[in-house]
Amino acid sequence: MWLKKAKRAHGRTYLSIVQNYRRPEDGKTTTRTLLSCGYLDELEREHDDPVAHFAALAAEMTAEHEAAGAPATIEIHPAQRIGKRGANRRNVGAAVVKRAYDALGVEKAVRNATAGSGAAFDHAVVMRLLVVQRLLDPGSKLAAWRGRERYFMRSDLTEDDLYRALDGIAAARGAVVAAANRSLERRWGRNTSNVFYDVTNHCFERDPDDDPEGLPEMGVCKEGRPNPVVQMGLLQDADAVPISYRLHAGNTADCDTMMPALADMKRDLGVRGVTAVADKGLSCSRNMAALVAGGDHFVFSQSIRGTKSAAGVRARALDPTGYAVVGDEDGGPTFRRKGWQGVKTVHLKAGDTADGKAKDVDIEVKFVAFWSRRYERRARAQREKVLEKSRELVASPGKYTRATHYGAARYVKGVAFDRRTGEMLDSGARPELDLEAIAEAEACDGYYLIVTSHTDWDDGRIIDTYRGLWQIEESFEAAKSEIEARPACVWTPAHVEAHFLTCYVALVVARLLQRLCPGRPSVGSILEELRRVECSADEANWWLFDYRSDLTEQLFSLAGLEHPLKHMQTGEIRKMMQKDDSWAPIRKKS
Repeated sequence: MWLKKAKRAHGRTYLSIVQNYRRPEDGKTTTRTLLSCGYLDELEREHDDPVAHFAALAAEMTAEHEAAGAPATIEIHPAQRIGKRGANRRNVGAAVVKRAYDALGVEKAVRNATAGSGAAFDHAVVMRLLVVQRLLDPGSKLAAWRGRERYFMRSDLTEDDLYRALDGIAAARGAVVAAANRSLERRWGRNTSNVFYDVTNHCFERDPDDDPEGLPEMGVCKEGRPNPVVQMGLLQDADAVPISYRLHAGNTADCDTMMPALADMKRDLGVRGVTAVADKGLSCSRNMAALVAGGDHFVFSQSIRGTKSAAGVRARALDPTGYAVVGDEDGGPTFRRKGWQGVKTVHLKAGDTADGKAKDVDIEVKFVAFWSRRYERRARAQREKVLEKSRELVASPGKYTRATHYGAARYVKGVAFDRRTGEMLDSGARPELDLEAIAEAEACDGYYLIVTSHTDWDDGRIIDTYRGLWQIEESFEAAKSEIEARPACVWTPAHVEAHFLTCYVALVVARLLQRLCPGRPSVGSILEELRRVECSADEANWWLFDYRSDLTEQLFSLAGLEHPLKHMQTGEIRKMMQKDDSWAPIRKKS
């Protein structure tokens, strides 16, 4: 370790204690900051000779480091049994997670937001535990409390404290999201040229009548489950790092959820002139008009199936003339596209206009239609699965359930359903396949339609921008599978909010690690590797580690930490878990 004196652009000298190390990814020698001391002129108020003081401290740290590497003797007692109390197996991958968490400024935001609560416990400690547990050992709140000793972190709280803290954590939502956004912008920069938004829902395994005032409400579950759901709208940047989220009752229309999340982003980042990218569920008049009126743009997909699509636009998209082939194989075209200028007439309701009167507004737009052989094959395969259920419904109507025959009715005539329960009603007609509906669906196979306010963009750029939307689907998948945001075993609106806030922060941490890690490994790979960095209790405060990989080396190095050695003492491990929001190296946008 040595004392580094860095002269900043404004002429002041900054002192820090740094260490040389070799980067595992390329073998090059670089430095990492172990202690940020401060500016020399300010330190002179506290020390007669700050340079000498911190140079001596660097020498002490070097001596301690060398002493820690000296051989030690551990006695082995063959008859000794494993202790029944305490955590004999602990995780230290949490050190990487905690460094990212500290850098986001969440802890300070939670403490400031709950400062006047008068609680005997620390809300920030609960929040930290829930986020770390969500990433490294996802489970219930009770499981988090029971496993609180697994991470070498201070978690002095009772089970009741954890549940009581959820109300305060929920109230801190806005402060936490804003703090994370400010930290991300300041440290690494944000790519908000395009922002991506989508909505998913999370099922609750309970009867909605048990808590009629709760946030989960009966709505259209995207997986066909007959359960109460909560809608979650997620906004993320072009690097796939989340910007904001909002929760909505399960019966909220998707198109009503986007603008509040965009408002969060503009509040936190002070940006204008962004391009919102979203799927057809968000492609409504209100959103288009609001974006254009606010100086922003949109790239939305638009349905070309059924009555939701304007007849003229649909006919032009399906007309084979004018398409340019941009992908070709021996078997013929694999991808073709065409674009044209147009006008989108959006209908504004009275509540969405300045004068309180409903009106139609014309927006100049560009339409881009494209066809893909791969998408065509996928659409046909997916429809065939639905048709199998449709045939079952026709053959045996009495066996129908909404969970097992989800979507089957779209290709069946002579059936009716209860809107509230989803159960099939006795209409008196005999069900039969709707051949006309099947043929109409087949005509649209492989076709996609995009509408954008960027009338000057070329077709390829518009399609490429829209394709970036897959990354938000990846985030939803990570939240549901890797982070296990569901099932949410909480009921009150505040507790539901707290649950999803911890899941959101966990997702931000995971996506941030993914963005900064060389090679951009998947979120699943990152979390799986960090979960495997565990140690077993040995004698005299010694711990034995048994896992190390190229990826864990990269992750620890990225966080400015040394990868755990094979044997380490408790004190050394706890130092890795100390609060440190410096996050080296800091990568700011150019």
